[in-house]
Amino acid sequence: MRRKAALPPVDAAPPLAGQPPGPARPPMTRADFASRYGADAADLARVEAFARQHGLQVTGTDAARRSVTLAGTAQAFGSAFGVGLRLYEHPGGTYRGYSGSIYLPAELGGIVEAVLGLDDRPAAEPR
Repeated sequence: MRRKAALPPVDAAPPLAGQPPGPARPPMTRADFASRYGADAADLARVEAFARQHGLQVTGTDAARRSVTLAGTAQAFGSAFGVGLRLYEHPGGTYRGYSGSIYLPAELGGIVEAVLGLDDRPAAEPR
């Protein structure tokens, strides 16, 4: 999801930025980061409402990570995002994938930056 505010450019860092955290430069807490640069509560609520309208359950939200985690059936996800989900087979096993482009309603345009996790294809192997 989009940030409340853009992160400051690296070259705009305060003079103490190169020093380790301490009394002169206290670390930014996760709560401070979320309140400054995380997802807006109204945006989170819009995404949650969209999910519920499509029969998906909200299993987690994280303003700092700017994410909403959903659960539901493949049919509900397919309907919500306008994709066809199906199982594919390959020599290494099976995976769930989708065909087509992912769609979002206009009211979520500019709010949602990515839809991740609709497929579970293997992307890499440890060596």
